[in-house]
Amino acid sequence: MMRLTMKGDYGLRAMVDLAAHYGQGPVPSADIATRQQVPEHFLDQVLIALRRAGLLKSARGPQGGHMLARSPANISMGDVVNALEGTVASMECVPNPAWCQLSPGCGFRDIWVQVDDFTRNLLANTTLEQLAHKHHVSTQERDAMYYI
Repeated sequence: MMRLTMKGDYGLRAMVDLAAHYGQGPVPSADIATRQQVPEHFLDQVLIALRRAGLLKSARGPQGGHMLARSPANISMGDVVNALEGTVASMECVPNPAWCQLSPGCGFRDIWVQVDDFTRNLLANTTLEQLAHKHHVSTQERDAMYYI
């Protein structure tokens, strides 16, 4: 089990939005905020953190905005989560066995380690390109529905 803060959630949404617009030039943060229903003032802070992590590039001026620093096929969910949340473990004892005196003989700890390994691998192997495609398809399907 991994808990993502709003910072991580908004960052992932912004990065998938930028992946969907990859190659189209800089995207203004106001456009991302509107499409992803994210408060712009908070989004700007998240985008700064992603830029500092080397995942984004920004351009100033009237035609400015943000763009991915590399192809969406080369940025994983794990890259984004690690940049915004740091290492996220389901239990404190996973990265730090000394935290709990019961760790050496704990039957639960091995399960939590496996859960963390699975989660970390899933995030590392899921690219923004894959997410943008899924998001784009689901948006098209929703928009194609007819209501009577």
